[in-house]
Formats: sequence, structure tokens, C-alpha cells
Amino acid sequence: MSKQNKNLLLISYDFPPSTGGIARLCHEIVTHMHQYYRHIHVITIQKEGVAVPYQDIQEVSVHFLPAQRGKAEFKALQLLKKWPDKENTEVLCGLWHPDAALALLAGMPNVFVLAHGTELLIGNSKFRKYLWQPLYAKWVLGKAKKVIANSSFTESLVRKINPKANTVALPLGVNPSFFKPLSNKKQDGKIKICTVSRVLQFKGHDFILESLESLPYKYREQIEWHIAGTGPYLENLKQLAKSSKLSKQIYFHGFVPDKVLPKFYNQHDLFILATRQADTSTQVEGFGLVFLEAQACGVPVIGTKTGGIPDAIKEGEGGWLIAQDNQKELIALLKKLIDKPELLSKAEKKARERVKTHANWQNYGKKLYTYINT
Repeated sequence: MSKQNKNLLLISYDFPPSTGGIARLCHEIVTHMHQYYRHIHVITIQKEGVAVPYQDIQEVSVHFLPAQRGKAEFKALQLLKKWPDKENTEVLCGLWHPDAALALLAGMPNVFVLAHGTELLIGNSKFRKYLWQPLYAKWVLGKAKKVIANSSFTESLVRKINPKANTVALPLGVNPSFFKPLSNKKQDGKIKICTVSRVLQFKGHDFILESLESLPYKYREQIEWHIAGTGPYLENLKQLAKSSKLSKQIYFHGFVPDKVLPKFYNQHDLFILATRQADTSTQVEGFGLVFLEAQACGVPVIGTKTGGIPDAIKEGEGGWLIAQDNQKELIALLKKLIDKPELLSKAEKKARERVKTHANWQNYGKKLYTYINT
């Protein structure tokens, strides 16, 4: 496809060297969208680390804002007000606030917003319930030319705030050349389960532990559980693990850097993350990129039917979905997989093929470009 005579401006405070999910998404967007535009500009906050990871892509320029939020917003607004050729600049915003709000206030005519989930929830906040969401968020989401949600669940959150918002659901992808099967799995008769996530209570680590503990002894002795990640619930989880029947079969690996994540996934037979969802919380799994990463490595996954996880897992194609906190359902599934290891072998191939064919960043970039231009 030949490049159009337009520029793409990505506004996101979360951008490399930041390492969160939004930063990774924005990185992949720049990597896969530069082929469609004359030039790509990025507006982000100045951070320590490798600031410009795109030295080999000449069409990308990064504009840095001060680290302090108030100063950053003021500088961004000034920069956007003076932006040349606004009509031929398509603005893609990492969040509706403050990114999209600043673009709209600066008079940018072609504003598109990425929606992730958590930022659209109210929780117990009266301020969010009566002012932030129904007035401010509703205005921004309604003014945007299109809101591109990471899952059907997140799209429903956008429509709940503003039913007239122009929305579309575009599930995320992974890089199947980076996340891929490797031949480093040790066969010792154990079913090695892994979980990769921030260690927060809503992620459901305690539910997984209780379910594994409730397995009959002959099943319990055949499993290991390897946990990667850090977070405020980590010490609580370690104490629960220490006093559990599985104390010698649970391993904590701490933070696993992106560059070695494929190796970590490949050392395991099954991935589980049992995220919870509650109406009174602002914590939710808007999509669940880790499910795709594991599947791309040929590791089958189990997830809950919460948030956007059903868009990351297709039942019977390398993964299984269970109801939130449904211990009986998880135990039955684990017993089935331990009794019939050939089910895992078949699921490994299906998981890899699904991601390689459908859930990759190249396909995401093509669809994103199409949605922006239709």
C-alpha cells in the first residue's frame, strides 16, 4: 500500500522507555503504521532510559514534554495549538484523558482515541460518577472521530458513558516472531503451570491457589505453579503459598523482563490467570495481552469470562474460559488436562496457529489504519 499524504500524531504519556501495556501498544502502533503515513510524530513525557527506540525508522519524530504533569499538559497544549497542517494530521491518543482532551482543546480536527478499560470505570468515586464520566468523559468520547476499544467489553464501557460515541472493537495482537515456541521445555512428568501478571488481588492468584490446593492428592503432586510478577499483593500471596499444601511446588520468579518472557512461557505447559471483575472497582482486565503472548509461544491458556478476556481467548482454540471464582469448573478442567495430556499437546498447536494467523500486530496495524480512514 502506498503512503498517503498525511501525518500521524500519536499522543501518549505511556511510551518507551515505559514498559506498561499502553506503552507497548503505542510502540507497536508506531512500528506497524509508519508504512502508511508520510511521517509519524509522537508526543510523550521525557523519561530516563532509551528515549527513541526508532532510530532505524526515519519517518518517526519524538517530541518530549516535561516530566511534571501540569507543565507537560501546558507544553502539549502549546505544541498542539501551533501544529502545522492540522487538516492532514490524524491524531491518535493513548488515553481519552488528558491526551484526547488536549488535542480537542487545541482544535485538532481528526482525533481518534484508544480505549483500554480501567480508565472508563467509576468505582466508588462520586466525583467520577456525577462529574468526571457523565460530563468530561462523555464530551471527549463524543467529540472524537472514532474510539478504538481493545475489546468488546471495553467498547461497551465507552457506549455506557456516551451511547452516541463512534466506537469499534479492535482486539490487540502480539509479535509471533518474538513470542514463539522454543525447544527448552524439560519433560519430567510434571504439569508446569505459569502466571504472568502484576500481583494484585483482583488478578485472582488466591483463587488459583485455593483451586490447586483443592485438587485430590494424586493430581496435586503432578503440578508446579510458577508465578512471575511483582505488586502490592505479592507478600500476602507468598504467605498463603508458604502455609499451603503446595508450598514446595510454588515458585516466585519476580519481575521477568520482556526480552526473556518468551523463554519463561516456553518452560511451562499451561498458563492461568483468573482475573476478577466487580462493579465497585476500577480494576479490570480490559483485554489480557499475556494470554496472547503465552498462546504465541504454544502454551495453552485458562482465563475467566471477565472484562475483555473472552476477546483474548477463543474457547477450544488453544484456550479455555471459566466463570469468575468458579473453583469446581477450574478443578474439573485441570483434572481433565492432567488425565489426558494429549489435550494440552493439541491445544499447543491450535494456540500458536490462532495467534500467528489472526492475533498479530501486523493485522492490528492494517485494521487500525482502515478504521481511522473509514
